[in-house]
Amino acid sequence: MSQFIEMFGTVESYCKLEDLVSDTFPGEWGSEPTSENAIKVIRTTNFTNEGHLDLADVVTRDIEPKKVARKKLKQGDTILERSGGTKDNPVQKGPKGYMWFLTHDGIDRYNGKEFKHYKLMDGEDEINSMMNLNWLYSDSQGRLWEIGKQGRVFCYESKHDRFQLVYKLPKSETEGLHTPVSYGFIDDNNIIWLCNQRNIYLYNSLTKATVVIKNEINESITDIEQIDETHYFIGTDVGVHYAELKNNVLALSPCEKLDTLRLQINELFFHKGSRKIFIGTFQRGIYVYDLNLHKAFHIKSGLIDVSINRICTFGEKDILIATDGAGVYKMDVDTYRSEPYIVADFNRYNAMNGNTIYDIYVDNEQRIWMANYPIGITVRNNRYSDYKWIKHSIGNKQSLINDQVNAVMEDEEGDLWYATNNGISLYEHRTQQWHSFLSVYDKEQKNQSHTFMSLCEVSPGIIWVGGYSSGIYQIDKKKRSVSFFTPALFGGATIRPDKYIRSITKDRDGYIWSGGYYNLKRIDLKHKNIESIPGLEVITDIKERDEKYMWIGTANGLYLLEKATGKYRYITLPIESSYIYSLYQAPNGLLYIGTNNSGLLIYDPARQNFEHYHKDNCALISNNIYTILSDGKDDILLSTEYGLSGFYLKEKRFHNWTKEQGLHSDHFNANSGTLRKNGNAIFGSTDGAIEFPRDMVLPREYSSRMIFSDLRIFYQTVYPKDEGSPLVLDIDETKSLKLKYSQNIFSLQVSSINYDYPSLILYSWKLEGFYDGWSRPGEENVIRFTNLNPGHYTLRVRAISSEDRRMVLEERSIDIIVEQPIWLSIWALLLYALILVAIASIALRIIVLRKQRKISDDKIRFFVNTAHDIRTPLTLIKAPLEELSDREKLSKEGTDNLSTALRNVNALLRLTTNLINFERADTYSNNFYVSEYELGAYMTDIVNVFRSYASVKHIDLTYESNFRYLNVWLDKDKMDSILKNIISNALKYTPEGGSVHVYAYETEDTWNVEVSDTGIGIPLDEQKKLFKMHFRGSNAINSKVTGSGIGLLLVWKLVHMHKGKLNFTSTEGKGSCIKVSFPKGEKRYRKAIHRPAPTKEQEQNNEPEQITSPEKGTPDTPAVNTPIEGYEHAQQQTQDAGNRQKILIVEDNDELREYLRRTLAENYHVQVCSNGKSALCIVKEYFPDLIISDIMMPEMRGDELCQKVKNDIDTSHIPVILLTALNTDKNIIDGLQTGADEYVVKPFNIGILRATIANLLANRALLRHRYGNLELNDDTHNTECINCSTDLDWKFIASIKKNVEDNMDNPSFTIDVLCTLLNMSRTSFYNKLKALTDQAPGDYVRLIRLKRAMQLLKEQKYTITEVAEMTGFSDAKYFREVFKKHFNISPSQYAKEEGNIGEGKQ
Repeated sequence: MSQFIEMFGTVESYCKLEDLVSDTFPGEWGSEPTSENAIKVIRTTNFTNEGHLDLADVVTRDIEPKKVARKKLKQGDTILERSGGTKDNPVQKGPKGYMWFLTHDGIDRYNGKEFKHYKLMDGEDEINSMMNLNWLYSDSQGRLWEIGKQGRVFCYESKHDRFQLVYKLPKSETEGLHTPVSYGFIDDNNIIWLCNQRNIYLYNSLTKATVVIKNEINESITDIEQIDETHYFIGTDVGVHYAELKNNVLALSPCEKLDTLRLQINELFFHKGSRKIFIGTFQRGIYVYDLNLHKAFHIKSGLIDVSINRICTFGEKDILIATDGAGVYKMDVDTYRSEPYIVADFNRYNAMNGNTIYDIYVDNEQRIWMANYPIGITVRNNRYSDYKWIKHSIGNKQSLINDQVNAVMEDEEGDLWYATNNGISLYEHRTQQWHSFLSVYDKEQKNQSHTFMSLCEVSPGIIWVGGYSSGIYQIDKKKRSVSFFTPALFGGATIRPDKYIRSITKDRDGYIWSGGYYNLKRIDLKHKNIESIPGLEVITDIKERDEKYMWIGTANGLYLLEKATGKYRYITLPIESSYIYSLYQAPNGLLYIGTNNSGLLIYDPARQNFEHYHKDNCALISNNIYTILSDGKDDILLSTEYGLSGFYLKEKRFHNWTKEQGLHSDHFNANSGTLRKNGNAIFGSTDGAIEFPRDMVLPREYSSRMIFSDLRIFYQTVYPKDEGSPLVLDIDETKSLKLKYSQNIFSLQVSSINYDYPSLILYSWKLEGFYDGWSRPGEENVIRFTNLNPGHYTLRVRAISSEDRRMVLEERSIDIIVEQPIWLSIWALLLYALILVAIASIALRIIVLRKQRKISDDKIRFFVNTAHDIRTPLTLIKAPLEELSDREKLSKEGTDNLSTALRNVNALLRLTTNLINFERADTYSNNFYVSEYELGAYMTDIVNVFRSYASVKHIDLTYESNFRYLNVWLDKDKMDSILKNIISNALKYTPEGGSVHVYAYETEDTWNVEVSDTGIGIPLDEQKKLFKMHFRGSNAINSKVTGSGIGLLLVWKLVHMHKGKLNFTSTEGKGSCIKVSFPKGEKRYRKAIHRPAPTKEQEQNNEPEQITSPEKGTPDTPAVNTPIEGYEHAQQQTQDAGNRQKILIVEDNDELREYLRRTLAENYHVQVCSNGKSALCIVKEYFPDLIISDIMMPEMRGDELCQKVKNDIDTSHIPVILLTALNTDKNIIDGLQTGADEYVVKPFNIGILRATIANLLANRALLRHRYGNLELNDDTHNTECINCSTDLDWKFIASIKKNVEDNMDNPSFTIDVLCTLLNMSRTSFYNKLKALTDQAPGDYVRLIRLKRAMQLLKEQKYTITEVAEMTGFSDAKYFREVFKKHFNISPSQYAKEEGNIGEGKQ
């Protein structure tokens, strides 16, 4: 059997044949149906104008026994044709099984399903046309070569899947030659021959060396055939020569029998088994030279005057001969008997595309590949039996009358009857003649319908035919007569004539059963009786079960009819659709039921059960079973609309035969078929009838080979040994694919080489190690993986049968290894483990250190909190002592005792300050506030603090510097701690009579302070521990001097915060010297927070604490009991016995709160509370004139209280003094920024506090006077704060003034309206205005009007009455009285004097 596929146009990569649409062409059946093998032709049309063409026309032809399909494809140009008398080789099979076709447009590769086109490139030039592409060879190593007449040699490079130009004749060798190469050949020694009349070029494909030898023959070489390693037969355009090629020398050997043959040689073929050279000539047939007998002779056969194009072996004893016009002949190499083997029959249109065959190739599976002229490849498969295709031939009466065959029958004489859509055809096998009845051409018959659906030989020579709508006709075979049968002829006048008579059957008793659309009838021909079986209609098939029963198939299901009684019963089918197409009663009692869209049912009446086969559970090609045939011994044949299915009883498996496999008519008709006496089966179809021999076996085995190709990584094809490629060999030859971690996105293409049944193959795969389930079988053949994790996997791919998906046709596997990234390698993991261990160790160490630090911090915090709490009791000690010293006159002894007490109180304060500063150095180390100071004055103040203490200890404290004036940048709080600790330590550990010298000096880049003493010093072995926590020298511990051991550690931290350096030298028993150095300028402190230098007043309020109590007459000690200038005046203004001012004291310490209340009660009304939350409530009711508040308090801090008071319009005017132990510049600045009017540090001097209170209250009185007399000018007062008045107060007064002036001439403007404009209640407005101006609202509004009147009078533009109206006075007389009362001058007099009255006259 063979197949024919015809394609026009140019093929591009991967065109699928089976996806294309096909049409049927009418064939022609001659006078005798002959047996032929099917042919598959792959054609390409010669379009030389364009390299690639769009899809062309598609034609499908049905011939025996496989299809001819003309497809819409892109295919390479014409298969290369012979030119110049030389032999072309356009067909080869590669080592992997691909078929390669050389065309005018390049080379096409074919796997049975897809074409891939390859262009041949010489640099940038594409090589095509028959002048360039001529010979295609596969050498002994499986390599594919293309040799062209222009001297180019291409080799297929599987590594990159392309043809590479490996050799090209030099231009000097081809000049002047129209055809540089007359013949190209590759021998078994891997030597490529490039021949012309002058030279022969021998290119060694292994060594790449080329040898040029002279063509001693001096003839145009047309063919070469190698006999052994060194001997060759060479054919030319005038004869045959025997030559030896040895050591690159070609020597001709004389051969009398050959040298006398003067023939144009087309083909030489050496048959190794018989040692004969078959010589194909041009138009002279075929000659043979027998090497054993050394004789040459001409074979007298039908090829005597035919041109021979190609000869190839066919089995052990036969050869195939491709001819120019006579098709393919087969010849026995021993007897030389030849016969036509493959010949095109144009009358029957049997698919062979002409009898001119340029090349022929027989593969190892008995397929014959033939290159036709002018186009196409014809493929014939010899593995399967022949069959006959019976068709109508237009205009030929000796053929089937119509191709639509609805029923087939063989009569007793072995002749065949065909019921068609155009009457009845009879074929008599003895005479091989056709006869027709009841067709449109039969003029004797007047029947209107010519469509017949059933046949039955009711008696010898009498044939009944059932019509589509015309009842039953009777044909007398001998008489060639036709008559019409009606039930009335047999007395059935009441029986309704039927139509659509689909089945007529004769049972073993001679009864005729006729079933149609309306009824089922039983006819007794012998007694001329007819009987209708009521209740059965739409009959589709009738089969006899046994002597008692009949099977009746209908459109409604299956019935079992009892012959004797006419009774029947319904057999329920296990399917949804009960429409029955056909029935077959097997000898073993089983009933085979062909259904509509429900597959095949096998019913066992004995067991009353069904076996159901359909597309989803078996390989059945269709669920529409039209006809069922079997001889009862072998297997079952089923016809469908897609081809034939064979059911093999022993295996219980189905095998199919389709158009794709060469079955040329695949759409069969329902209940159209018969089994002949000789065992052959005939099926009727929509395109004629097909007769299959009894020994025919449907194709069961399909050779295919699965191939892996086109490995793509990140969507780019990779090739073996390319840079970055994981491939060493071709992917199809790779057993294990190793990918880097960065190559885990890849794809792989799978294909199968299958020339018999390409669409049979579906693919399924699974990746073991990733997912164990198989993918759903499908046609998709690209396997893709994305972001595959590192690991070892096995990819298993299966080729699955599309007919029976349980059938695995082939399976392949490939190991895939995705390497771990370098960061997940074993060494990396070990490194990670080491790092984790190190991190864990460090973390554990940090946890231990933090725990130790936490314990240490808790201790320090305890001491710091304790020190903070001590400062309040110290205030209660120090303040009364200072008051005693200031007010009481004591004896000399009492004064000394009081001074001793004050000195120790100050020492205790210094210790607590160190503790607080030490804690701050850790907690607030990132907060660095620098300001610019004059170093000389700053150092003088620092040293003076210690002079009284040095005097008490009789230590000579001296200070000197090398500069007169030097500005430096420093954080004053931190620098105070540094210098005070250093000087204090020097004084503490210097015995009486010693000396301490402080020396400040500058260098080019730094300023330095050096403190040297004559103290006890520090042992040499302990000096390294000097700046450690709680360190004290052993000699210091044994001394009487106490210490905490944290002072120098604090110094070390603070020096480094200042970007400074600290140097220390000491000699035990002689003294020590500490030197600190700091950079000049502010560049080194660019990351610090810059603060302006404190004012003189702030410096006074933050007076350096005294180391000892001041004594009268002691130099350099400020007299704290000296009255502050302005205090007495303020006290006189604010302390009126009849109207004392109110002060609110907010302090959580009971004793200090009581002390302040008692002390200040002499001059003020004092209200007290213990926290800010309570104070906020009291302020709203009590409205104090001043608030004194601690900062650190429960529930609400003092700075929060201050902020709320200052942000409330009702209370923003109340002065606030913050009283706290927080004494740094930052603390003071933050406190003042909350709105505080003063910031007093504990412990404080009670006299300074009294003066501060008096001063604030005096300022408030001055501010009230200014507000009250409207001494406001926007131009002069808008940018400065009058005696520290708040913004809210300023805005409040300005808002009143603006609203009154805007409504100056509005007589309805009242105090209530003003309150509404200010969003205040009348009471709040009254209280606020009274507090700020000491005036009632009405008086204040009247004053604003009068001030405006003064301005208008100055302008002298208006009369007194007009001014009164313009300023809101409705009565001019009342205006005069008020004006004169307030300004002591009448309005008219004021206007005359042009308003030089000032507010000082009030």
